[in-house]
Amino acid sequence: MANKNILKNWFKTGLFPTQSQFWEWMESYWHKDDVIPQAQIQNLRTDLDNKADKAAIGAHMTDTNAHADLFAKVATPYRFLPVFPTADTSELQVEALKNTTLNAVMYMGQIDMDVIQLDPITGTLSNWDFRANTQYIILYTKR
Repeated sequence: MANKNILKNWFKTGLFPTQSQFWEWMESYWHKDDVIPQAQIQNLRTDLDNKADKAAIGAHMTDTNAHADLFAKVATPYRFLPVFPTADTSELQVEALKNTTLNAVMYMGQIDMDVIQLDPITGTLSNWDFRANTQYIILYTKR
């Protein structure tokens, strides 16, 4: 296979490549309908070996102690409580939230500070559609 500079020379203005040169040029590139062999993709094996395993990510997402050491280093008056509903629900009773003030709820990269409500007597979060197997991190302060 000719390198790119040789291929370019065949097509300079005023030159006419031969049929074999044209075919060699066509074969030097992947066509959109070609299936590219995995072995031809640079660093594919390394990149796939370095990705997170699906089971490990799933376990991490439901681990209530995930990143606990990092949360412990945060200096804030707020307390953090990870919650994992096991079923879809519009109300979520959390014993640890009794006699507290709700500051925010983080979930799936979003933060809610206004819509979700807390009954501090029962520790019940409401006014929301809580999804099963979704991690909610509750930021609250003790009363």
